[in-house]
Amino acid sequence: MGRGHLRVLAILAAVLLIVTGCRLGGVKTAVGVEGKTIRLGEISPLTGSAAVIGKPLTRGHEVYFQYVNEVLGGVGKDLPKDQRYKVELVTLDSQYLPDVQVQQYNAMKDKVLMIAQSLGTAHTKAILPQIREDKILTGAATLSSEWLREKYVIPAGAPYPVQYINAAQHLKDQGVTPKAGIIYQDDDYGAEGVKGLEFAAKQFGFSVVAKAAYKPTDTEFAAQVTAMKSAGADHVFLTSIPGSTGRILGTAAALQYTPRFIGTSPAWAGVLVGTAAQPSPLLPLMQRSLWIVTDAQCAWGDVGTGCEGMKELIDNHKKFGGDQPPDYYFIFGYTQARIVHQILEKAVADGDLTREGVVKAFESLKQVNMGGLLNPISYGAACKDKVPATGSSIWSVDPSQPIALKLVKTLDSPAVKLFPFCD
Repeated sequence: MGRGHLRVLAILAAVLLIVTGCRLGGVKTAVGVEGKTIRLGEISPLTGSAAVIGKPLTRGHEVYFQYVNEVLGGVGKDLPKDQRYKVELVTLDSQYLPDVQVQQYNAMKDKVLMIAQSLGTAHTKAILPQIREDKILTGAATLSSEWLREKYVIPAGAPYPVQYINAAQHLKDQGVTPKAGIIYQDDDYGAEGVKGLEFAAKQFGFSVVAKAAYKPTDTEFAAQVTAMKSAGADHVFLTSIPGSTGRILGTAAALQYTPRFIGTSPAWAGVLVGTAAQPSPLLPLMQRSLWIVTDAQCAWGDVGTGCEGMKELIDNHKKFGGDQPPDYYFIFGYTQARIVHQILEKAVADGDLTREGVVKAFESLKQVNMGGLLNPISYGAACKDKVPATGSSIWSVDPSQPIALKLVKTLDSPAVKLFPFCD
């Protein structure tokens, strides 16, 4: 072999060494990654009116990433174990106040690679201009349909309008034409519920006879419930959070008003049923009259076919999360962390663990495997390339179940496909 050929082979070998080094040992990193530690941000209500949501959801993130660190050895499954990245969570309390969300974002944005959790629709919208400017990938712990249009926001489950469309489909399937009313939180979250219900009414040919908003700080709901009763609403949709749901139901009971109540997923928390020793006085009303609509998902403890992710969750809950009772929001948080992990794995495999790298990894993920914990979902660079989760599960209240909910029906209405997600 001539000297020329040897020189070419030497150059090729050097190039191969460089490429291999970039892939295996030379992953590009920047802000939020120090040595072999990835820092992720969590902005969640750990105090205040929505702490009953924020605490178990955040615990889901903590348990999942403890599993990643201690069982999987870190992020970077194709790297040697001593070269994998451990995940550290930087968690700050938003108090469920948009202005505090902005403060906490500013306090962490220069320390983290991405925001793994930003809870609250209005609250995430409050930091959206900065998310866009800083180009920091952010996991939405909120199911606004608008996240599909945002480059730097990761949607996770079936959007709020989808939940109401599927609930309306279930009513139609039962031969029910509702006289619908809606009580909704007076912010971006509530607006999503109104949007979904009005769309469903047009699709299925029923009337929305009353709408009543409330402020997140309100504790009295007589005016809103009276508006529903006076209008003759026999189905009242609730775009609320758990504390407000309990007060609305209590007011309805006091006014001897018992329509069918249908709540979006954040309207519920298991604590509403009370305890076995001291059940809520509203429990009979809830069991008789309340449905909660969530993403299509496996029930807590269902480890059958299609629910393989539930076995992993249950195992890790026992191993790392024994202080956390079974909870819907724990499942959501665990699954959201699962999505973030898949994004980080793709970024490491691509050799680019920078903010730009994780955005590219996010946009390249197709058919994200949720293990049955939430709907499968696909991502992309543009809204039209993202496939939103469209199935829903409808639940009735049953305190004998682990999260106090019993499955009524899982369905995926054809009408959901007509909703203008990208308009």
